[in-house]
Amino acid sequence: MSSYGDSWADIYDMAHSAVTEDISLWVEEAKASAGPVLELGCGTGRVAVPIAQAGIRLVGLDSSAAMLRLARAKARKLRLGADRLRFVRGDMRELSLGQRFPLVIIPFRSFQFLLSVADQCQSLDAIRRHLTPGGRLVMSLFVPDLERLTRHPSIPLYDGEITYPITGHRLLFWYQNSYDNFNQIVTVRTIIEEVDGQGDVVRKTYRDYQIRYSYRFEVQHLLAACGYDVVDVYGSFDREPLSESSAEMIWVATPAD
Repeated sequence: MSSYGDSWADIYDMAHSAVTEDISLWVEEAKASAGPVLELGCGTGRVAVPIAQAGIRLVGLDSSAAMLRLARAKARKLRLGADRLRFVRGDMRELSLGQRFPLVIIPFRSFQFLLSVADQCQSLDAIRRHLTPGGRLVMSLFVPDLERLTRHPSIPLYDGEITYPITGHRLLFWYQNSYDNFNQIVTVRTIIEEVDGQGDVVRKTYRDYQIRYSYRFEVQHLLAACGYDVVDVYGSFDREPLSESSAEMIWVATPAD
């Protein structure tokens, strides 16, 4: 088994560049707040850059130096200076930015990388301290799919492909999930197959990560316990009401005090 090492951030960026269905919601929220905005789990700037391009100041935080390297390169290429778009490395559980924000966003399920209630509460407490009075927290989570959760073990599922510019080969993405339903943890295995012009797999790479899933009323109680009032919960990025068929939960909350 081989690894793409630091280039994983580049591969991640290329693979997720087509994910745009949520961008308009984040930009709308940012404009409504007038900024500045704090984005947690900003990755390579997929959401941060469009917000900055819309004229809103943003601070993006992520724990990955490689991801932030790409995010900063995008900002430089687009001439988005640090007065408009700034990236910092850090942990969303241990925020200490010396600044308050009218809006904190956590897109693309990044909150679900917090694997315990203690970590979730620590992060929510830190976020509350960084919100201005009346400020809003907006975060997206996936709705647990009970059919998938009872599928043991999961089979690898095709998740798209890109052309790897370094070699010109195709990179095929697969994912395979395993579920710890007692602890509500999903272990996601990403499988990357590099296929040459003859159709042969010349390299196969595995990357594993874990996320925690939460149910609707669990999130509602969590926010209340951490000092928030829920303002809205949407079932899509078009702000449709949450329903049984929703795949997303977009939570909007404000500090209770």
